[in-house]
Amino acid sequence: MSFFQDMLPSAEKPTRTGLLVNFSKPPSLPSSEADRFLVRLALLLTSEKTDDRITSNRQDVADHVHLIAWLTMILTEEKGISTARIEYSPRLPSHTGQNLRQLLDTHLPASDIRIVPHPPRNNEVSPPVLLQVIGDATDGSASFPVLQFGAHHPEGSFAFAPENVLIHAGDSPFLGFLLSDTPESRHYRQAIQQLLRNDRKTRLLQTRTQKVQQESLEKTHIIQDLRVSLRMLSNSKAATLADIHPNNPAEKNTAPSVEAASIPVPPLWLRACRRLKRSLRPRPSPIDIPAPNPATDEDVTLSSPTPFSVSRVLFIAGEPGTPGVLYRCDRNAAAARDAGFEARVVPCASVGFDDIRWADVMVFWRVEYSGHVSTIFDLARSENVMTIFDADDIVFVPHYARVDLIDGIRSIGATEEQIERCFSDMRRTFLRCDQGSTTTAELVFAMHSLRPVVHLLPNVYDMTSLKRARMALRMRGEPGSVNAEDGLVRIGYAAGSRTHQRDFGPICTTIADILHERPQVRLVLFREPDTHRPILLMDEFPSLIPVQDQIEWRDMVPLAELQDEFARFDISIAPLETGNVFCEAKSEIKFFEAALSGVVTVASPTGPFQRVIHHGETGLLASSPAEWHDTLIALIDNPERRIRMARDAYHSILWPFGPQAQARRMKLALTSLNGDDAAALAVETGLARDRLAPSGLPVIPASRTLFHHDALGEAPVTVVITSYNYEAHLLDALESVAAQTLPVLDLIVVEDGSSDGSLALATTWMERHRERFNRLILRQSLTNAGLGGARNIGMDAAETVHVMQLDADNTLRPEACETLLGSMNDGTAYAYPLIACFNENGPVLMDMTADTQHLPGTPELLGDLPFNPLSLVSGNRIDAMAMVTKWAWAAVGGYYVSREAMGWEDFDLWCSMAERGLPGHHVPQILADYRQHETSMTNASTEKDAHKARVVAFVQARHPWIRLSAEQAKPRKN
Repeated sequence: MSFFQDMLPSAEKPTRTGLLVNFSKPPSLPSSEADRFLVRLALLLTSEKTDDRITSNRQDVADHVHLIAWLTMILTEEKGISTARIEYSPRLPSHTGQNLRQLLDTHLPASDIRIVPHPPRNNEVSPPVLLQVIGDATDGSASFPVLQFGAHHPEGSFAFAPENVLIHAGDSPFLGFLLSDTPESRHYRQAIQQLLRNDRKTRLLQTRTQKVQQESLEKTHIIQDLRVSLRMLSNSKAATLADIHPNNPAEKNTAPSVEAASIPVPPLWLRACRRLKRSLRPRPSPIDIPAPNPATDEDVTLSSPTPFSVSRVLFIAGEPGTPGVLYRCDRNAAAARDAGFEARVVPCASVGFDDIRWADVMVFWRVEYSGHVSTIFDLARSENVMTIFDADDIVFVPHYARVDLIDGIRSIGATEEQIERCFSDMRRTFLRCDQGSTTTAELVFAMHSLRPVVHLLPNVYDMTSLKRARMALRMRGEPGSVNAEDGLVRIGYAAGSRTHQRDFGPICTTIADILHERPQVRLVLFREPDTHRPILLMDEFPSLIPVQDQIEWRDMVPLAELQDEFARFDISIAPLETGNVFCEAKSEIKFFEAALSGVVTVASPTGPFQRVIHHGETGLLASSPAEWHDTLIALIDNPERRIRMARDAYHSILWPFGPQAQARRMKLALTSLNGDDAAALAVETGLARDRLAPSGLPVIPASRTLFHHDALGEAPVTVVITSYNYEAHLLDALESVAAQTLPVLDLIVVEDGSSDGSLALATTWMERHRERFNRLILRQSLTNAGLGGARNIGMDAAETVHVMQLDADNTLRPEACETLLGSMNDGTAYAYPLIACFNENGPVLMDMTADTQHLPGTPELLGDLPFNPLSLVSGNRIDAMAMVTKWAWAAVGGYYVSREAMGWEDFDLWCSMAERGLPGHHVPQILADYRQHETSMTNASTEKDAHKARVVAFVQARHPWIRLSAEQAKPRKN
């Protein structure tokens, strides 16, 4: 019991006056009120005052009585007894036993707990002692745990004696824990001490507030009584004057007669003031309010309360250890941090007062209501913490807990009653929260019946999953190409739990028929790794027995390895029971996780799947068995179509289900809590984003791979060189990439149908520089695709987040990629440097005019303005030589592909990103060189009068907000 000693001042050691209990894991108590005793009152004895006595004032005695009641409930439950007695000291205040009796009758109505003074009467027939609350220490033993408090003090208070703080503990695990000395116990002791101090302050303020309110109410009653009395006296005086002068109305308001004035009655105002003075005698104020300073009295104004501001978010996991924690807590916490907030994830059972005080917002994910949760809410209210309930299924509607709606109930070993209680408890938690958040529009609609403010925060992937998925795809060969491998076509069903029997049932016979028709097809199913018990209960699917040799069984893997399994599929299926309210609200996880690994999905047409899958373009939807059969056969027999749809699905999910988009959603949701103006601005921004026309998918012209090398490493940057008849300059561009200071680098060259020798030059150079690069790819468009199409081919082939654009007639300086990459954060869409212009004679110097502020001989630079989207209104200020993120490229639909308006693809890209609020970043350092020559596309095509007119009309039609100041053709000088 040495750990008690470090809780006392040094002068009192080794006195033991403390008790400790693990408040984060309370035992099962009779009611939620009893749980609150644990957090609010259990540690009365851990006071760090120099005198640890508990005085006999009503507040301290009430706290003490609650503590005894709580300990009684613990010990009776632990020992399984229903009859016992509590002995208390006669020196305690008389109402102690009465208050304790009331509490025990409320929380232990079925137990016979007798409360008797010490020493007890009729010891022969008395039940065993459960607790002793005594004035002096005694010796004795009992068959049940005995907790004694003692040491009477003559001044009228009592404390807990050092010799018998805890004696006769017996074999009580609970009291044994109280006596333990562990790092965990020391941590909780400090935490609960802080809880107690804050709780006492709160209750003291509440007491003072009630006193002030009572005094204010009394004074209000007095003032109202005075007003009534004054009115009655006034009416009586008026009646008296009317009797004196009944026929002279003009004299009713004159002074009274000499006879009336001679009546020895004080004036009305004097009598009223006297009564008011007697009633409102000065009393000491319960709260010290500083008097105003006369010198600054003119400046005294009413101070408004401090506005609520969100900076810290606590995500509380109600089901720790499940995959949902990753999707709804960890990834959303990462999104909050990316949005500029602090964020933590804590299991519900571990939430303490320090966590609550730290947070501005608490998000409760799948938290069932309990006494512990109720206490969290009480403390959150007292600390002015906003609360949000988060769910990824309809788990807050108890009457949905039926097997006919949720088939998984019967397969997980639960009953409808158990699930209904779970849903009811989550609903109670939801009702205590201020707002809601969820994953799909269907769930938002369901939540609106309980809370009007609900934030849509879909499930998303993280960058770790993205990298792992793409690496697993690269292990099979070059992404985007048809790989023969073993000649098999695998249809995978990544059911993560044993709750999808009725989802798979309608298509089971169809799958069996397909396996009969196509012997090269395999059905991939999962099983428990230890028992090899299938996730799908195969007894319910007899049609698969004849084709069981075509079923591949895979062991379930941790969530971090799931993308590896998806990458083994050729087709992923996501059947759900349509028309089922529970299934219709399921999120799009199976679609975007398959797309990350380059796999096409066939899914049931639920609402979420219909919104994200463009049928026939990014995936296929099937409802009837015939549709499932036809769609699967079409994909099995056409591998090129599978690859193309998987590629487009990947591009379609990169932005909306990525961490960058989630950070923007999280920022709007959290900043909307910062008051009226912030809420209005956040909703305005959100609605404006929703009204933006969909960007469409990037157009990827057909191409073929002529050179492919992959060392299967992870490079941070890919350089994409687009080349068309630039044999004379291509070697300079390639060498500038090889000279980059980044040690690991990817390089993709897109040969856009050149008629010169640039293709052979690029092939030869790559053969000799294979070891310099992690990935080295040469792609050739099947037909001349133009600048936008060529850049899209390169972006599609890139497997890094950051892609540096380089035309074959320009060059990069050695530190270009490293410097630009270092300047970007996770939310930066693109970064651009200063670019020096040169020609065959060397650096190009600026023209000197009256409006020029540069010194004579200053080199001409491109990209010399800081980032601001408004600078794009009058024309392009950013060159194409920029580092662009692949998710931002996909978010705006890539570079436009139009040979009629070729030349301003980069300007259009910057405008599209500006419309979606995607930020760029300017690096004021010369990192690239732009070659001016007669055969450049700018001079040969873009800056020709007729062509530029088409370009201007095309781009302005796509972005009506721009007003170009230089619409006439103006070739760049050489």
